[in-house]
Amino acid sequence: MPPVPLATSPRKRPVQARSRATVETILDGAAHILIRDGFDRATTTRIAEAAGVGIGSLYQYFPSKEAVVAALIDRHAAALTRVFDDLAPRLAGRPPAEAVAMIVAAATDAHRLHPALHRVLNEQVPRIGDMARIRDVSATITSHVARWIATLPLAPGRDPAILAVLVERSIEAVVHGALADGHDRLPRALHDELVTMLARHLAPDTPRQDQRISKAS
Repeated sequence: MPPVPLATSPRKRPVQARSRATVETILDGAAHILIRDGFDRATTTRIAEAAGVGIGSLYQYFPSKEAVVAALIDRHAAALTRVFDDLAPRLAGRPPAEAVAMIVAAATDAHRLHPALHRVLNEQVPRIGDMARIRDVSATITSHVARWIATLPLAPGRDPAILAVLVERSIEAVVHGALADGHDRLPRALHDELVTMLARHLAPDTPRQDQRISKAS
């Protein structure tokens, strides 16, 4: 017998300002419960209590706790996307080392928007089945990076879209790993090696990042 699909779609979308405020309050309550108790111990009743709303108000918008968490993932993903939407115009005309350092900084800022919630949601995305939303965030970041790379004097045959995937996934993996290890941001040596590696892959004559800092000082 096939598994019953989770009810992760909201019952209705808030239209009026008061309704939107109620949904935001519910999502704030869900974030608090997920961080404090974890997904397995979270219930719609606990979420409603943490949000200070009646359980009926929660069920007016969400059929299950999975639907609440899916909406929370959507909200968090939108916040991550805005970080890179704001960055994209500032990449124009930047040399590789400078632009890559800016992308690393943006990735770090995105992970630090709400680090405890970020960790919990990353754990729950596969269970909720919202991988498409995370792929959308990655695709948006990669698209911004690809547009910048396309302005560089690349050797014939090099594809900006492929290079952008390499840059985005390398930075995401290193930043995520460093913050998961308890660092507030990338250690300087790791940051410099990452920036140098990616910048040199895009422009082989790029000096090492630590050499750039020494010359500037």
